[in-house]
Amino acid sequence: MSKKSNDKEKVDIPKSVKIKRIIFLILIVIWALFVFNLSSQTGSDSSGLSRWIVELFTKDEAIINIVEPYVRKFAHFSEYALGGVLFLGLCNTFNWTDRKKLLISIGLGVWYAISDEVHQILVPARNGNIIDVWIDSLGIATGTCTMMAYYKVKEIIINKKLAKAKLNEKK
Repeated sequence: MSKKSNDKEKVDIPKSVKIKRIIFLILIVIWALFVFNLSSQTGSDSSGLSRWIVELFTKDEAIINIVEPYVRKFAHFSEYALGGVLFLGLCNTFNWTDRKKLLISIGLGVWYAISDEVHQILVPARNGNIIDVWIDSLGIATGTCTMMAYYKVKEIIINKKLAKAKLNEKK
């Protein structure tokens, strides 16, 4: 039997790429479970954690009451920025365009942010909040874009080193 000319050839994925994918998938699952666990806390437990962090810096009740909600929102942003880094790390192991990598990474993160807020509706003394979806989405976008910038800078540095090595070879 002969192959049809329009059949795609099977591409062997290097072992190092497979390992990176597995590592990023494991890290994404750990991250998602961490977020899920935090979202499973009751409202008072969640507030208590943020309050405890603020109390490391001050015992003034007025300051604590002002700062604690911002600490909670920053925690949302930060945990989802980490998710953006992980999602883009995984997407970067595929031979996709940068645009596709960004869209998939941000899309997965926003989807998880929405599902997280739906989950919180089912937790006692918690509620879903569209503002948190926006904050989480901003965190995802920030983490994803930061990671993309890192990969681009790394690519530029590697290309400059290769170009310099080629120049030295010609001499």
